[in-house]
Amino acid sequence: AMAMAMAMAMASCHAEVPVARQETMQPQSQQQARSRKGSSKMLKAAFLSLASPLSWLSLSLHFSYCHAFAIGRPATDLLEHPPRIGVSKLYASKDVGADSNVGTNTAGTGPKPIIAVIGSGAVGCYYGARLYETGLHDVRFHMRGDHYTLSKSNGLNVTSYYGDIFIPPEELGAYDDPNDMGTADWVIVALKSTSLNAAPALVRPLLGAHTRVIAIMNGMIDQDFVDMLENDPLDGEEKKDNIDTDHSHHQHYLSGVPALPQKLTCCASIYAGMALVCSNKIGPGRIDHSYAGKLTGALSASSSDSWTRHGNQDEERQAFFDLWGATKIEHVYEEDLTRGRWSKMCWNLPFNGISVAMGGITVDKIVNDPGLRRLAYMVIDETIAAGNADLEGRGAEPSAFLGKSEKDAMMNLSDTMGPYKPSTMLDFKARRPMEVKYLFRKPLDRAKQLNVPVPHLETLVTQIEAFQRMYDLY
Repeated sequence: AMAMAMAMAMASCHAEVPVARQETMQPQSQQQARSRKGSSKMLKAAFLSLASPLSWLSLSLHFSYCHAFAIGRPATDLLEHPPRIGVSKLYASKDVGADSNVGTNTAGTGPKPIIAVIGSGAVGCYYGARLYETGLHDVRFHMRGDHYTLSKSNGLNVTSYYGDIFIPPEELGAYDDPNDMGTADWVIVALKSTSLNAAPALVRPLLGAHTRVIAIMNGMIDQDFVDMLENDPLDGEEKKDNIDTDHSHHQHYLSGVPALPQKLTCCASIYAGMALVCSNKIGPGRIDHSYAGKLTGALSASSSDSWTRHGNQDEERQAFFDLWGATKIEHVYEEDLTRGRWSKMCWNLPFNGISVAMGGITVDKIVNDPGLRRLAYMVIDETIAAGNADLEGRGAEPSAFLGKSEKDAMMNLSDTMGPYKPSTMLDFKARRPMEVKYLFRKPLDRAKQLNVPVPHLETLVTQIEAFQRMYDLY
């Protein structure tokens, strides 16, 4: 029963939503509800059949790798390198009955914290709706166009594997101007990295000294994002004199993560948010979350005088737990941002890369073709080499290095995906802007800066950038 449930879960995670379904699906339809409840019951039965801690961990590994957005510290790393000093914490979704054993939610009972969502698409609306669901937060969504108009009049409807959420129009905080949203306690930024330059104008009006920001975005965007919020002037503003604009405050700017801790002045803290989630915007005001939702948080910068890259993050870690602790979101705190980013690259670079470089092919074609399979292995090896050189240069302990377990896990995961369509491939086929700079160019530049040979990765990036120029996918 457990094997059947896991197989169905994997199929539901990786199956592409058919076009016909996107056009005809009605919110909270009876057929959809029955299908979701049936799948949920099978998964619950599978969980209840697990008797040993090892079985729980095995199923956790399945969840950790079920989607291209798998990020942060790989689940297989828990076998070889247990979380350091309780820093990494896994919260299972509450609808499967799993409780946390480290970390608690210490949020108070005062006025509801204001949560502002910038980038209210498939990802932003899903995570924002889960926070609304708890009743503990005043969640405010920044929306545009028909999405704003129809949501404001009809409400926001999120159909979800873990339970549907409907925010009625009279309770939905929908805004089309961030200047009207007020100072937030938390800002969730769920933009695509192709829209990163728009972030300062959208986020800065929401910031106060106590505000915390989490950027749930793809790629090595972290240092650019911090610098934009900290220093990029808006209309009528001047650059701050106390900020080093030539980026000499860190040695490793190209990787997207500073070598030395950076003290913030624009807000309390900025986190990287790395999401494993299967979610689609199927129409204005309509989001379909089909599976998963794991969120990994890692600190990018803080206003604290004492925080470091490898410790003294207790306050920031607890704030992250307080935000997500009452939700159904499975969440993990990873202390080493560099490790989390390179771990994700072990899948994104070979499989997103080869898929696009081959003109838009699915993952099953990569793993089943002997030549492409060898190429994927070689790109993973190069990614691991670059990641470990980066970690070593930042003073990480050898126990944090990537290795064979990550390599095998990425390929084993891909072997079970079937005809999965990576996100960059979908953008390429639809001739939408591709996230090339932060997903591909940044890791390649960092490898070169570290003098790590990555010839196969460089070839893939060259091909992808040629497609980007050819079809103007910027």
